[in-house]
Formats: sequence, structure tokens, C-alpha cells
Amino acid sequence: MDRICPFLALSDDARTVVDGFDPAHRCNALTPPADLARQRQVQLCLTEAHARCERFAGARTALLAASSGLPRVAPDVAFLRTRQVVEPEPAWRGLGSATGRRSQPGAGLLFLAVAALVVAVLAGNFVLGGGSALTPTPTPIGSTPVSATQVASPTTVASASQPGSPTVVPTSSAAPTNSPTPAATPRTYVVQAGDTLNAIAVRFGTTAAAIAIANGITVSDTIVPGQVLIIP
Repeated sequence: MDRICPFLALSDDARTVVDGFDPAHRCNALTPPADLARQRQVQLCLTEAHARCERFAGARTALLAASSGLPRVAPDVAFLRTRQVVEPEPAWRGLGSATGRRSQPGAGLLFLAVAALVVAVLAGNFVLGGGSALTPTPTPIGSTPVSATQVASPTTVASASQPGSPTVVPTSSAAPTNSPTPAATPRTYVVQAGDTLNAIAVRFGTTAAAIAIANGITVSDTIVPGQVLIIP
């Protein structure tokens, strides 16, 4: 991409530039790197016209002066790293894209499957641990077994105030049971064209760093349409 200015790079990754307008682009011909308006990117930085830019000319002159007569080198050698150009799809070119390396969609799906398995195991252990073991009571030899209906039925006892008059005292052997609380299901989101980690974080009320940690990626990784993300 010789037509793109070699001093154009993303704010958080000076190795990478997007082949199209991106609000994260910075002009590294200045110190410190400066923001770039959309019109300047489209008319100068992303075209061959960058060669007529006063910033480009000044930075190139400084590089040549510092080389002390050595053979001329490309301006992007000053960055001392390999330059990467990200080419967005035509449908979302110019909308701004995430930066950094492209993450592998398969890694996110594997992480989601492992997380679902862990949730299922924890939920099963909770249900098993929430109940109490029932130990049968042996019936003495020669005694009459007591049925469940007899245990739950009212018991008749003698009243102290009126001798010989039975008083019905309701008794119950039923014990309250605790219903286990279902485990929370993690939220997921399918990346759409033009999405960025920051935009998704704002939509769900979280941060790009939290989403990156939950999915085993970094904030600088590129997300692609169709990729499934776990939203913490």
C-alpha cells in the first residue's frame, strides 16, 4: 500500500494502519502524534497526495538528515517494525474498525463451550449438595409399622382442663425444602459488521478490557462479523 502515508498509524498500534478512514488514526510525522480529521485522511493520508503534505515532507527531510548521507530509505523504517495494513470489507469501509491482530473465531467458541461445561458442573454439585440424606429408621421387631399418613395425621392427647376430653393437636412431619437457584447463563453477542470492542462494551454497560479477558483475547485484537463474544 505505497499510496498510504508511512507516517499514518493507529493510536494504540503504530505497526498497523486501516485502508480507509478510521478515527483512531494518528499522524506520526508530528511529535507527539496528532489526531486526523476525516477529510484530511481521505484526501491526503490514504492517497498518493500524501507526498505533497508538509508534515510528510518535514519528517522525511529529518530522516534523510539523520542518515548522514547514507542511501535513502523508506520513511516507515523509522518505526523499526513491520507495517501491517488492514483492509476492511467494502460494506463497512470507512466506518472505523478494531485494531491489532485478527483473533481466531474458533478460540472464542472453545472458550464458550468450556465455560458452559463448568457452569453445568457447578449447578449439578449445588443441587446434589442442597438436599439432605434420608436415613431409614429400623422398625423394632414385633411392632406395627407406622405409615406416612399416620405420621402426618393429627395426634389426640388428653386435655388437662377436661379429663377424658381429647384435644386434637395438629402435627406434621413435612420439612421445608430449599429450591436450588438456577445458575446464571453467560451473555453472548454475535459480532456485526462495523462493531468494535469499545462500542459493544458501551452497549452492554461494561468495558472493552473485561470483554477481552472473558474471551481470551486482547483489546487490540480484531473482531470479525459472525464471531461470538462472551459478555461479562
